Amino acid sequence: MFFILIIILCLLKTSNSSFPTTINYTQWDCYNSSNYLHNSSYETNLNNLVSNLITNVSSTKNGFLTHKQGLDNQNPTYGLILCRGDLDPGQCHDCIQIATKECKTKKQAIIWLEGCMFRYSNQFFFSLLQENPFRFMYNNESASVIQENVQNWTDLLESTISEVISNAAAGDSTGNKYATKEAYFAPMKQSLYTLAQCTPGLTTENCSKCLNQAASEFYSVLKKGGLVLLPSCNIRYELYEFYKILNLIQSPSSSPTTNISRSSTGKNKSTSTRIVVAIIVPLAFGFLCISCFCVYRRNARKFRAQEFKKVLRDLATTESLMFELGTLEAATNNFSLNNKLGEGGFGSVYKGTLQNGQEIAVKRLSKVSGQGVEEFKNEVVLIANLQHRNLVRLLGFCLAGKEKLLVYEFVPNKSLNYFLFGERKLGELNWNTRYNIIKGIARGLLYLHEDSRPRIIHRDLKTANILLDADLNPKISDFGLARIFKVEQIVDDTSRIVGTYGYMAPEYAMHGQFSTKSDIYSFGILVLEIVCGKKISSKSNLFGDGDLLTYAWRSLIEEKPLEFIDPTLLKDSPSSEEVLRCIQIGLLCAQESTNERPTMSTIVLILNNDSTTTSTLPTPPRPRSFSNTASSVESSLVSNPRSRYSVASTTTNDSISNSGNQGIDVFYVDRS
Repeated sequence: MFFILIIILCLLKTSNSSFPTTINYTQWDCYNSSNYLHNSSYETNLNNLVSNLITNVSSTKNGFLTHKQGLDNQNPTYGLILCRGDLDPGQCHDCIQIATKECKTKKQAIIWLEGCMFRYSNQFFFSLLQENPFRFMYNNESASVIQENVQNWTDLLESTISEVISNAAAGDSTGNKYATKEAYFAPMKQSLYTLAQCTPGLTTENCSKCLNQAASEFYSVLKKGGLVLLPSCNIRYELYEFYKILNLIQSPSSSPTTNISRSSTGKNKSTSTRIVVAIIVPLAFGFLCISCFCVYRRNARKFRAQEFKKVLRDLATTESLMFELGTLEAATNNFSLNNKLGEGGFGSVYKGTLQNGQEIAVKRLSKVSGQGVEEFKNEVVLIANLQHRNLVRLLGFCLAGKEKLLVYEFVPNKSLNYFLFGERKLGELNWNTRYNIIKGIARGLLYLHEDSRPRIIHRDLKTANILLDADLNPKISDFGLARIFKVEQIVDDTSRIVGTYGYMAPEYAMHGQFSTKSDIYSFGILVLEIVCGKKISSKSNLFGDGDLLTYAWRSLIEEKPLEFIDPTLLKDSPSSEEVLRCIQIGLLCAQESTNERPTMSTIVLILNNDSTTTSTLPTPPRPRSFSNTASSVESSLVSNPRSRYSVASTTTNDSISNSGNQGIDVFYVDRS
């Protein structure tokens, strides 16, 4: 409390002479314009124009005023002033008075200040849309939380800005095209404040066009605040309520850190008092909140540190799992780009060679990725205890400062995705190899679901996460998104939906419910892709009337497997019975009803029993169209508040994760 009193006294002492400043907002542009002649008619018109605007600005209802000075044949001057929508007439007058002091030797200019814009020209520009010149600035404060929640932040920023643009373009009863909008950013426990404004003379269409053009500058940077200034509009966002605080106006010729004093009139003193009160109350409350938050964070850090140390102690009992950072730096040539195999949402993967000649793959988790200590522990604990020939083997880990590294066996033949869909590798997987890959993946999943302790749900099974060894045997990889299941547990749910469109079971994508059956759904899609050599997300016109699932179902019902399989397999004369069996297994696994999907033990038994025919297996119902399902998924994500900011699609690997936890195609990405 003593600290708060000191702050209050300091504010009261300085309140009559200055106002708080946040950023150096002031910008101006003289268009690279030529100078007008001294004592010319244009100079006379300009001086009269400025005088007229300053005199009449206080009487405007919306802080907007235009004026033409001089006749058409006497070097006329056109002028415009626009004040921010929340400024009162006195504040608007003061702002314009400062703005009109710059660029006075040029024939045209724009001056932007914190609360207003002044523009003049020797050419008519009223009500015209003009998008150049423009100024773009952003808040340089640290934005680590935003970087850790990229998709959350982008979704919130885009939706909020879209709404404030719509409101500003529509205008209000006074003709003012000004709007503000607030939204809550949960990861930072702060509100996002946005402001958009156009010159009132613009049409709704042109205002919207101008603001959308300006806002497009925001989405390529991850900053806590941004500002775009155009002649016809301006837009800004911050993580503080900037538009309800009158910051001290700075002259363009002033130093960015220089405060400009105001006259000590009764009105200014009253304004100063209101501002001080407005600052003191939230400051006192904020100080108390910060104190409580610091205590909470300190205790939370201690708890997490104790938990993580416990995990490390458990892992450290096996000394072979521990790698020194220097050893891995030497093995990867200090993480050279030449050794880089690929990258994803969690970080990058590098090939390395240990001193004994053993080749390894090192997964270097990004310092700003969503995968923190929790995901790191998850993957280390899970994979260190998994021992199966169809799973990628974890050799060890390293934790040094901010570096979190996982060391895996090196798998030389890249991913199944590379062989199935890459043009260079098209045709290298014959039918027998593909059938063995299907059986190997099934064995790996059976181990995860039923034989490992604890049971594990992978949650991101796809071709990119199936690696092939030197003999083209499959190995399931990337367990950063996996979930541990208790032995007696049947189903679980989550508000953090991660996975890949097409491979995600409907109950998981739409409701966040996952189980072994959601992995089995992904396995079914995977089997159909392996058989036909096309992605589930491929355009429907590749399959005739329908999509991949419908095309597979029709091939099964009509017993025409050779129409469905990858054309490159025809030269191998594959067994029609085996192909039909795989199509039927894929469709049975990819049914909408979880109860109708078989277990992995049943699938492995069917695949390994040559006497099993399609006639002895259940006939799957006609599947829903994948495109319709995808639309339902997207619709559900928008309408379901719990998952509104939990899922977003990407274009590179079709991965889904809005917190930056995009699954990395471990060890290999086709870079050709």
